[in-house]
Amino acid sequence: MRVLAIGANGPVAASTCLVDAAGTTVTGRAMRVAAGEADLLPAQVQACLHQADWHADELDLIACGVGPGGFTAIRVGVALARALALATGVPVMAVSTFEALAVAARACGTEVPLRIAVPGGRGNWHVQDVDAAGRFGPISTGPSPPSGGAGFQLIGGEAPEAVQLVAGAEEVGLAAARRLLAGEQGMGGEMLVPLYLRGADAREGAGRSLLDLAGAA
Repeated sequence: MRVLAIGANGPVAASTCLVDAAGTTVTGRAMRVAAGEADLLPAQVQACLHQADWHADELDLIACGVGPGGFTAIRVGVALARALALATGVPVMAVSTFEALAVAARACGTEVPLRIAVPGGRGNWHVQDVDAAGRFGPISTGPSPPSGGAGFQLIGGEAPEAVQLVAGAEEVGLAAARRLLAGEQGMGGEMLVPLYLRGADAREGAGRSLLDLAGAA
C-alpha cells in the first residue's frame, strides 16, 4: 500500500513522507514553509516521490494533516493534497493534529487514555481526549492551559506538564494507513478542507486601501 503523507500541522512546518502497508516509512523530507515560500512544498513532494521511485498516479492514498495548527501552513498542505488528488484520481484522507499526536504518543510508549493539547493562538488551547478504548471525544477550546487528571496523560507541544510531542507527515501517514487497513475509504480531493477551530488572525483595517482609511478618518 502506497501512501503519500503531507503534514503541515506545525505553526509553519511542512513535511512529506511515504509509508508502506506495514506502517514503515520508505522515505521522508521536512522543511519550513514561511510566508512567500509556499511554492517550495510541491518540489519537496516531488523529490520524496522520486526518492521512493513512485509515481503520483500509483499511490493508494494521499493523507493530509488538516489541523488545528498554523493557518498558512495548513492551507498550503491542504491545497497541495487537493490538487494531487484531483489530478490523479487518488483518494485523500484528512488526519487531525490530535490523531497524529496520538500516533506519536503510542510510538513513544505513552498509552491511552490521553488528553491532547494543541495551542490555539491568542492564549487559547484546543483539547481532545482519547479514552481507554481509543475513542476520540469532542474538541474543547479554552484560555487555561490544560492539565491531565482523571487518569488522562497530557500530551502535546508547549502545554505545561505535558509530554512534549510533535507530529509530522510520518504520523499523519501512519494514522491514515491504519484507517485504510481497517476498511475506511478515502474521499475525493474536492472534499478535503482544513480543520479551523478559530478564524485567521487579522487586524482592523486589513485589506482596506489607504484612501478608504483616509476617508474614514
